[in-house]
Amino acid sequence: MNFRKLVALLLAVLMLAGSVSAVAETAEEPKYGGILVAYTSADPMNFDPATLTAWDQTIVAANILEGLVRLNPQGTGIEEGIAKEWSVSDDGLTWTFILRQGAKFHNGREVVAGDFKYSFERIANPATASSAAWMLNKLEGFDAFQAGEADEITGIKVVDDYNLQLVLVEPFAPFVSMLASASLAVVPKESVEEYGEDFGLNAVSAGPFTIGEWNFNQDLTINAFEDYWAGRPYLDGVKFRVINDENTRIVEFDAQTLDIAWITPAHYERLTTDPTYANSIGYAYTLHTAFLIFNMEQEPFGSNKALREAVFAAMDTQAVLELLQNRASYADRLLLPGMLGGGEPCTESPRNIELAKQKMVEAGYPDGIDEVFDVITPAWNNNIKILEIYQQNLKEIGINITIGAMDSSAYNEARNNGQFKIAWGNVVAAYPDPDAMVYPTFYSGSIGASGNYARYSNPEVDALIEKARASTNDDERADLYRQIDDMVLQDLPYAYLDHNIYVDICQPYVKNYCPSALDVSTYHRVWLDK
Repeated sequence: MNFRKLVALLLAVLMLAGSVSAVAETAEEPKYGGILVAYTSADPMNFDPATLTAWDQTIVAANILEGLVRLNPQGTGIEEGIAKEWSVSDDGLTWTFILRQGAKFHNGREVVAGDFKYSFERIANPATASSAAWMLNKLEGFDAFQAGEADEITGIKVVDDYNLQLVLVEPFAPFVSMLASASLAVVPKESVEEYGEDFGLNAVSAGPFTIGEWNFNQDLTINAFEDYWAGRPYLDGVKFRVINDENTRIVEFDAQTLDIAWITPAHYERLTTDPTYANSIGYAYTLHTAFLIFNMEQEPFGSNKALREAVFAAMDTQAVLELLQNRASYADRLLLPGMLGGGEPCTESPRNIELAKQKMVEAGYPDGIDEVFDVITPAWNNNIKILEIYQQNLKEIGINITIGAMDSSAYNEARNNGQFKIAWGNVVAAYPDPDAMVYPTFYSGSIGASGNYARYSNPEVDALIEKARASTNDDERADLYRQIDDMVLQDLPYAYLDHNIYVDICQPYVKNYCPSALDVSTYHRVWLDK
């Protein structure tokens, strides 16, 4: 086995284990105290759960806001939050949550079941205009409440202070994973009313940290919450500095004025080979798949499967992984290995140039295609470099493309409206469940801005997706998602490229830090050895 294959195999094995901690496990006793210095790329602006949309908000909010459940540090699943246990009825409709007694808001009041009813109805209220309202649309009475025909969501039932029932209109297995979203965190009514429009600047919830000193567009410090239900964090606080430029972050890291940074390509080799950081490099196999999108409603690709297969077989993803310094892994299907329903790790590039040429003949283009195709993409430097490799690959089989680099808003509009024949695209899970990738990407009801950019429609696939969403049996769901991935691979509306690997670095004195597969790092278990 050559070195490149060995590296690929090792990465695949690590992927099956989920995210890899940035710091080796240690028998040392954790220490209390100190301020960890992290970063955002822009000022978060506010932390009202109802208005969270930007990355710079969510990476901080996950440490301030908390709900019934929370993401695990790896970002690959959920764990207990304010709810210490939960169960679902045999028919999959009623979720019962037992709240822990003594969990407190940052204002000192105990969290009770009625606070969740208030918080969820606040998110669902059209007057709040929250983009997160859709996550509650399976609740019984949601539609009537949104339409103004009812003054409550009947599916939110407060049994007593420590027992909450959420009743759905149909079984929906991903529901409990969605509840880990910071947008569905619990907030106290009295604080929302006290701060009014400024609640986002003074957000009160029940997470491990509270909002501290905030110097707009410069930095924000969150402070340890002494009465956090799981015990106060080891850190006294986390200071998030606003640093937009990625290379500037590395300069600051080298100067030890920043404790954590994403490793930029220019500094990757230097930092990953420096023995100082041997136990300080973190890898997270993000829930992310990149692909080329075929518009299934436009010719020549829409009705010509052999032509789509030719494109897929021509892609030299090995060259792309080398360009990315192996900070990605091969993708031969949508779901990642290690996910529920994910397949076996793909350790070799699917590229087969002879097969690609055969498929061109089968497609009716033995001498290539005269038309030149504009592949739309966001104008990101790495994307352009990647597509330049694929541009040469496709030229080998007689398909000529140009790289249609666009600003993000123009790209999103063209992609969402199907104004392309081929496009670069990706899907990133919004919650740790295969549904977060499968439903938007494959379901015919998601065509357009909801995520099915290929405008792909297969009634059999739709039926399997609906069945997988309704099942509460993980073994059955895993089998269904494997069937779905296999069926879509046969239709090939997307030519899979790679799964992203997030690589960051922390100072050697930072202990128990773990990068997140959802890029939402939490710090309540982190401590400083200095």
